Amino acid sequence: MATLSDTFRTNWLIATFGLGLFVAGSVVLYWNEGRAVHTMLALDEAYADIYSMQFTEEEQEMSFENRIVHLSGPIICGEPLTEPDYNIQLMAVKLRRRVQMYQWVEETVEHNFGETVGTESDTRSYYYTREWRDKIVESRHFYNPHGHTNPQRFPIESAVQVADAVYIGKYELGPAVKNKFNNYHELTSDIRPDDSGIKLHLGLYYHTSDVFNPEVGDLRLLFTYAGLEGELYSVVGRLQGNKVEPYVTSRGVHVLLVYPGEISALEVFRLEYRTQVLHTWWWRFIGWLLIFFGVSCNTKLLRVVLLRVPLLIGLAPDSHYPITGNFLIAFSLSLTIAAVAWILHRPVIGACLFLAGASPYVWLTRNLVDYQRMD
Repeated sequence: MATLSDTFRTNWLIATFGLGLFVAGSVVLYWNEGRAVHTMLALDEAYADIYSMQFTEEEQEMSFENRIVHLSGPIICGEPLTEPDYNIQLMAVKLRRRVQMYQWVEETVEHNFGETVGTESDTRSYYYTREWRDKIVESRHFYNPHGHTNPQRFPIESAVQVADAVYIGKYELGPAVKNKFNNYHELTSDIRPDDSGIKLHLGLYYHTSDVFNPEVGDLRLLFTYAGLEGELYSVVGRLQGNKVEPYVTSRGVHVLLVYPGEISALEVFRLEYRTQVLHTWWWRFIGWLLIFFGVSCNTKLLRVVLLRVPLLIGLAPDSHYPITGNFLIAFSLSLTIAAVAWILHRPVIGACLFLAGASPYVWLTRNLVDYQRMD
């Protein structure tokens, strides 16, 4: 059997790359679990101290300064957001303008022809089409820029307008709260612009002489909005004066929750817990994937090491079909790393993760002991 040093010397490049993947996966997992722990503790702390505003006369005599509160009700905007050139006037939290320009686009097709054994001749074909694009396509870098020139800048830029004053009841929503309104809807209007050079077609505003035959440099604009006045929203944050701002927990974690609909504080936190759990498992998968590829790159080294430990022989990857063994090792290591971050703050969760990570080892060890007893 080959020694560990001989195996590493033979596969040092792939083994080193795999070690880097393993370290990266471990860092991602540890960061993710630490973030998840602090987020869950912050949500627990915030929910324990929350007050749900009912907008009653009794509350006017009470002080909620710097306290975390739950607001629920219709959105009220102070002034409309406007786009005068397009006859748009809307009472909403946000109004987004997306601008696209009709431009030349270069496509490259490579043709590889083998002339003789060991030789190859490369040829390329360049095709030019016109498309609507959100960013400037640099025609200066085209293979054939003659006759395919694009403008150097947008005469009208994409932008997002945010309402200065937005309220739920008598309480104003701070800038951080308004930034949470990102559920955009397309704005449709039957009012045509006064400028005859701007055409309205299927909800899009065209700066062109012919909507169906645009020229390079023509523009089209799409308007979308978020947080229309009158829509019901539920917000959780700290009340500072008359304005809702992010709540900072004792651990320094910012808590600011915004959800559509008139829902209770309990339901808001349930939705946030669910969102955080999905986010945590997504990063767990990324971390596990990095560890799995890291382990796969070191299959030969792991096989040499594990075959020398009687109780771990069952975990040694098969030299012909190593995927199962690599999967079990990556699964076990990932959950063990996750358990380390949880064990001090949530012992039950940490213990469950640790037991899940140890389960392949326990199962294989039990089978090995049973096999030895039969002998």
